[in-house]
Amino acid sequence: MKRRHLLSLSAAALMPATAATPPPRFLHVGTYAPLGQGLYSFAIAADGGLKPLGLTANARSPSWLAAQGHHVYAAEEGADHVAVYIQDAHGRLELVQRQPSGGRGPVQLSLSNGHAWVAHYGDARFAALPLQADGHLGETESWPSCAGPDCRPGPQQAAKAPPGSQASSGHEAPHAHMIQASPDGRWLLGTDLGRDRLLVWPLKSGAPKAAAFELALSPGSGPRHFAFHPTDARWVYVLQEESSTLSTVELTAAGPRLIDEISVLPAGFAGTSYASDLLVAPGGRHLYALNRLHDSLAVIALAQPRRPRLLDHHWVHGSYPRSACRAGRHLFVCNQRSDQLSHFDLGRPEQPRFTGRQTAVPSPAGACSL
Repeated sequence: MKRRHLLSLSAAALMPATAATPPPRFLHVGTYAPLGQGLYSFAIAADGGLKPLGLTANARSPSWLAAQGHHVYAAEEGADHVAVYIQDAHGRLELVQRQPSGGRGPVQLSLSNGHAWVAHYGDARFAALPLQADGHLGETESWPSCAGPDCRPGPQQAAKAPPGSQASSGHEAPHAHMIQASPDGRWLLGTDLGRDRLLVWPLKSGAPKAAAFELALSPGSGPRHFAFHPTDARWVYVLQEESSTLSTVELTAAGPRLIDEISVLPAGFAGTSYASDLLVAPGGRHLYALNRLHDSLAVIALAQPRRPRLLDHHWVHGSYPRSACRAGRHLFVCNQRSDQLSHFDLGRPEQPRFTGRQTAVPSPAGACSL
C-alpha cells in the first residue's frame, strides 16, 4: 500500500464522527375565532424554542388538530368540516381539501386504522372518514351516540365534584367529545359527556355496525378525553371534565369495567375547576392531566396500571389550559384565555420543568407537531 494512501486513512480515522442532522420539526396551533385567525405555525428548535413561520388563515375555529405523514387535519368546530392541509419542507401549510365532518360542532379527531375519526359535541354524532393514499379524505360515515330513551342526559352537578364546585358542562343533552381506536386494533372508544358514558365498539372497517358497550361513569362527571396505557391496551384512563377526576377502565371481551376513580386536583381543593386534556408522558410511566381554572398540569404515576397515583401539580403559567402537544422532550400548553403557549421541558417526565418561555398565540385551542 502506498504511503500517501496510508496517510489519508490515518487522517480519516482521526476525524470526529458527525451525527446526521435531524430533520426539522414543526408545531401547528389551531385557534378559536374571532380572536384566532386560523392555524399558526412554528419551527421547533433543538432547545424547544419556537420560530414563527406565519398564519394559515381559517376563520372557522380549527380547534383540534391531528397530523400524519406530511398532512395536518383540522376539525373546524365553527363550520362542521374537516380541513386537510399539506406541509412543505419549510413547515408551511397549504389547504388541499375540506370535507363535511358528519355532524355538528366537531371538537376532536384522531387518526388510526385507515380513518379519521371525529367526535361532534353539537349533535352527539361520531364519524369515520377514510384516509386515502394521497392524504385526502373519503366519504363520511356517521352514527349517533344514542337513540330514544337512552339519550337522557346525566345530572347537572357532578356527584364527585370538589366542595363548592359550580362546574356545569353540557348536561342538557348528549354531547360526544372524543373518539379513538385502541392501540391493539381491537376496540373503538368514544365519550358522551352529556350522558356520562364511555362507549366501546368492536373495531371493524368504517362505522361500527354492532351496538356499543356502554359504561356509566360517576353521575354528572362529564367524561371528556381519554388515554390508553402505553404498553397494555386493556387499560384506558378517562378524564372527566366536571368532576375533575380520572377513571381507570379495563377493556374486556365482555365489555369495559370501571376499576378506580381519583381526583386530578390537589387534596383539599374547594371550588370550581374543569379538567381538559390528558397525555401520556415520555417513557410511558406517567400521565399529564390539565386543569382549567386551577390552571395546572397534574402528574399521575402509572407504576400500578389499575391504580394510578396523583403525584404533583405544576402551574401552567397561563390561564385556562385547554390542551397540550408533546414534541419529543418538549411540551407546549395551549392557554386559551391568556393567549399564549407555555413551554415545558420533559427531560425528567415525572417533573415537568417550565422553561420560562411563552409564545403569543390568540385563543389557542389545540396543537400538533410534525
